[in-house]
Amino acid sequence: LERGDQVVCLDNLSTGAIANIEHLFARPGFTFNECNVSEYVWVPGPVDGVLHFASPASPKDYLEMPIQTLKVGSLGTHNTLGLAKEKGARYFLASTSEVYGDPKVHPQQETYWGHVNPVGPRGVYDEAKRFAEAMTMAYHRYHGLDVRIVRIFNSILADEQVLYDDGVELRRETVGELAERLGGSRALDGYEVPAFEQTGRMRSAETIALEGHPTSARCFEVRTRYGRSIRVTGDHSLFVEGPDGPVAKPVTQLTADDRVAIARRIEVPERDRHEIDVVAAWEEAGNDAWSICARWPGLGEAVWARRQELFDHMAERRRPTTKTWRNGIWTPIIAMRRSDWVPVGALRALGIALAPDAVVRPRAAGRTAHLPAHISVTDELLWFLGLYVAEGCYQDRPDDCFITLSADTELMERAAKVVDRELGLHVVRSRAIEGQRAAAIFVHSKLLLRVMDAIGFDHGRKRIPGWILGLPLSRLKWFIEGYREGDGVHSGKKFVEAIRHEFSTVSEELKDDLVVAFARFGILPSVGRYSSTLTHKTGDRRYPFWRLTVPRVAPWSPLEWDGGVEQTLQSPVTGDLVWARVTSIEEVEATPLVYDFSVPGLENFWAGTGVMAHNTYGERMRPLDGRVVSNFIIQALEGKPITIYGDGSQTRSFCYVDDEVRGLLALFDSDVVGPVNVGNPNEFTVRELAEIVIEVTGSTSEIIYEPLPVDDPTQRKPDITIARTQLGWEPQVQLREGIERTAAYFRGILEK
Repeated sequence: LERGDQVVCLDNLSTGAIANIEHLFARPGFTFNECNVSEYVWVPGPVDGVLHFASPASPKDYLEMPIQTLKVGSLGTHNTLGLAKEKGARYFLASTSEVYGDPKVHPQQETYWGHVNPVGPRGVYDEAKRFAEAMTMAYHRYHGLDVRIVRIFNSILADEQVLYDDGVELRRETVGELAERLGGSRALDGYEVPAFEQTGRMRSAETIALEGHPTSARCFEVRTRYGRSIRVTGDHSLFVEGPDGPVAKPVTQLTADDRVAIARRIEVPERDRHEIDVVAAWEEAGNDAWSICARWPGLGEAVWARRQELFDHMAERRRPTTKTWRNGIWTPIIAMRRSDWVPVGALRALGIALAPDAVVRPRAAGRTAHLPAHISVTDELLWFLGLYVAEGCYQDRPDDCFITLSADTELMERAAKVVDRELGLHVVRSRAIEGQRAAAIFVHSKLLLRVMDAIGFDHGRKRIPGWILGLPLSRLKWFIEGYREGDGVHSGKKFVEAIRHEFSTVSEELKDDLVVAFARFGILPSVGRYSSTLTHKTGDRRYPFWRLTVPRVAPWSPLEWDGGVEQTLQSPVTGDLVWARVTSIEEVEATPLVYDFSVPGLENFWAGTGVMAHNTYGERMRPLDGRVVSNFIIQALEGKPITIYGDGSQTRSFCYVDDEVRGLLALFDSDVVGPVNVGNPNEFTVRELAEIVIEVTGSTSEIIYEPLPVDDPTQRKPDITIARTQLGWEPQVQLREGIERTAAYFRGILEK
């Protein structure tokens, strides 16, 4: 009407009310006819568009009127399609997210066929809409009718990092890198992320989807105390300290007075690792199994006993070049008998498994260092790896491959003993020279470098691999202790009086890994960016580095942290969350796509450097019509208990009516044929909705729980990529604002 259209409204008022449209009667161009489109429909004169919205839409209505619901979806659709065909009009079908049923794919894309129970109590609505869609597309294909179908539904930047477990190990990377490896947005199976419950207690929670979409929203970087930050879209919510726990708040509404939730402690799936397969590490680097040899007592004779079989295998690998080419095969077989060194490729050809006491080395002329075929991941080895990350270097040249560590003499002697005992490798020592250099050790082994690559320290990378971050705490503590002894504060008042630990690194990746490692124990470090000079070497040139400060922890020693840690903090704490004050909010450029994890029931996850990131409703809804928004608001305004069916973890997508209408008109005016999701992609749990309603209305209502109805969907969230990219539409009204408007409407109804 606002844009000058002539509108004829048809309704039998079975669920509608004249009061909803009486303000339009005086408007030019508006006509109302009371009729039932399931029986007959006709409009005189020309018609440009037929918009079929007729149907009971709330569970209360279609459970009370099941036959009428089925008829309006079938006969009503047939009749209104006939009108559109006769008039040469564009046909617009209002379908529903219920065509997806109780979805097994999340979020729901238009290509998903759904998971519907046709004989359940909700099936009358679901199947009526599915039939309506099928009939509409049949008219489009057979009669060439111009049609539109809308499915009405009730993030962080790509370069921001996330922490997740993919069922193999704990991983920390940018969400864009994750999406690239997965091939874009997709459903996830077996993935878990650190998330918190309403009490603030952290736990490892299932995430069922990675959702990515383009954005036109303004984007921001939010920085907080303790050196934590996150880059998000402005319509994304962070969690602020509310009177009764965490409350989601859009970033555009944050101020410097807010405190946002950062994780002090996290839970992740724990996996211990007991050994490293050296042959697998060698092959992972692109080497052939024939280029690495194994040895154990008696192996040469065992292979010699099957020499003809081995000869045949080796002959197949060699192309004849001379008349005596066979002699060139017997020579290495004879050498195998004498030395017990046999290529792993030969052992596999003969079906011989590596013995428990096997050692391996690269196949090369001359002597090369050998390693156990299976290296035991002992506590001492974990300690050594922590020390290596703190003080080690890596050299990989064709003629010289080694790792080296440098620290005080006592520490280097202990490290040398670990290398000798756990790896069986020779250690070259370099003595300390006072005032010039510290003590050092060198371990020469090309094979060891390939092992270091395979376990996550590829090419000398300073980091904590995910398999170490996910170790049981009783094992992870050994790595932390090795790192502390190499790079922690070892003297001075802070150390002697156990005031705080300090860890420094020039690697941003290692800094973020350490934040995760400390969070495993429930420890929150402060992270700062500093710089220093080496005046005697490079003058005034400044060298930036990160420092992690861990103050006031008890017990002091990391080797006791697995028994529980207490830390005194200056910020408020709720459960495992620390409320860190916002220090700055700066606008940043958007990335081409932005992403979210879908975490059913919790809808929060670790992002950035540990910051916890986060249906149609509106005026003229009928009070207590069976939908959660109207039910909750009326119950809250009347001071009655708010009734949640189930445990409240089921999720819904609430889209304010003004946004919905904009989307409908955008689709009607477009050239897009086929189903399009129009709804709010920001998912909320039913429990979260109830809490927002109580807060907005100022109600004292308690929340009570009743059994979940049959076929009530546990998840509902639209993928609105098509609406965004092809219609230029997305919702603008935030849930809290929409609830405030709707509550004001209902308050006026109750006061009449």
